[in-house]
Amino acid sequence: MRKIWIGGLLLLMAAGWSSCKNMLDIESTRAVTEENMWASKNDAWAGSFACYGLLRAAMCNENSYWAHGELRAGHFTITKRGDLQAVRKSLLTSNYVTMDTWRDWRKFYAIIAQCNIAIAKLPGIPALDERYSSTEMELDLAQVRFIRAFTYFYMARIWGDVPLITEPVQGDFATVPRTEQNEVLNFAYNEANTAINKLPWQFDGVSPEQPGNYRGQGVSHWRSILTTKGAGLTLMAHIRAWQKDYQGAMDALTILRNNQSKTGYARVSITDLVSNGGTFRGRRNENILQMDMNFDHAEISTTGQIENWTLRAPDVTKKEAEIYVTKDSILNIFPQASDLRILNFFTDMGSMQPMFYKMKMLNDAVKNPTLRFFNSAIVIFRYEELLLLEAECQVRLDNPGPALTILNDLRGGRNITPLVNTLTKEQMLEEIFQERRRELMGEGWLWYDLVTFGKVTEYTGLSEADIQNGAIYWPISRAALSLNPKLTQFNYWK
Repeated sequence: MRKIWIGGLLLLMAAGWSSCKNMLDIESTRAVTEENMWASKNDAWAGSFACYGLLRAAMCNENSYWAHGELRAGHFTITKRGDLQAVRKSLLTSNYVTMDTWRDWRKFYAIIAQCNIAIAKLPGIPALDERYSSTEMELDLAQVRFIRAFTYFYMARIWGDVPLITEPVQGDFATVPRTEQNEVLNFAYNEANTAINKLPWQFDGVSPEQPGNYRGQGVSHWRSILTTKGAGLTLMAHIRAWQKDYQGAMDALTILRNNQSKTGYARVSITDLVSNGGTFRGRRNENILQMDMNFDHAEISTTGQIENWTLRAPDVTKKEAEIYVTKDSILNIFPQASDLRILNFFTDMGSMQPMFYKMKMLNDAVKNPTLRFFNSAIVIFRYEELLLLEAECQVRLDNPGPALTILNDLRGGRNITPLVNTLTKEQMLEEIFQERRRELMGEGWLWYDLVTFGKVTEYTGLSEADIQNGAIYWPISRAALSLNPKLTQFNYWK
């Protein structure tokens, strides 16, 4: 930019100040206006991949993914930070800068806005650039549709009813009222269903949806970091389960199970789950979809991952972690001493504050004594979670046999005793909830599990009346309310 500025100044001096008006009257061909942006293959690549980047940025922003999905649920004890304590106690209108970030859905609507523009513009690019085939366009379009669908699902779980905006908007922000949650979820489901028709099972270059290497890279490069048929079906199953349509969820899960040879999804050993090159490094068969943090692509960060809260000395310079799991809680959550997850998820068990060590993707490539960089992926969907969802749906549909098989297979891999086949439906659901609590600890699922299993009052200080008044959802930020007068706040948060 400095060279451009100096060059421009010299040009002005040589041509004379009188020519300035004429120069300013000419539209720059280098300025990326909306018309200039969507005209070539490179524009399509940049515009569609921007949707991934905005989604990752929204999840990473002040650790939003874990503030929304993990902190309110009660696994973790807060050491000192008042903002984290406020989330833990569901005091979500507290006056903290970070709380303003977590309340504010505008960063998610930035994703929606980019997706809406891409969906409108991508179909026209093949006619403008013959290098960009219709097949490639349809693949990019399907990925953007998935991201829009997932973003609406994410927002509906956090804020309930949210404005449904499906077209590019002129101006700064759309002033539309909130749309009822089920309508939003049905839209997201239909979008994901449309997307899977043009998505491959894997980006391996052998399917008609994706012939040849995608953007010059093979399957190992893209595994689990791009959306696939499997990711779309997983999203569809979760949407239906959130709506308590368990048969609808099983329909998607059955397609996944029948095509496991195409998905390549596989269970993960406890060693690979917690190793530095394992699950949370990512691009592995147990991960269905992740937001990547790759050092080679300059994607590492000092924030945006749960390690920013859970790690302390000697791994980072902090003497005390922001959050930890007490020894009493560990023994309560993992009642069998043989459970391999105890010694693999935690370290320094002899101290007053055991360190949660499940995710510890530290990067030493940047030599800075005051900073430690993290490059663990945000794993949105992984195979064990999908199997536990299937077990839940099977039990709710009165098919306990397949659910018991899934549970005992997982328990065997974690070295705990199998369950017997004499459990009641309620006991089976409790076992599934507890297994999700153990296996998915720290992965951003527990709060949503409390909601879907009806356990919010059991694990928090909220009452049933609070829930009916909207307490399970986050309040809308003051900034969003001021920009859109058609929005209404939940009664609980007024």
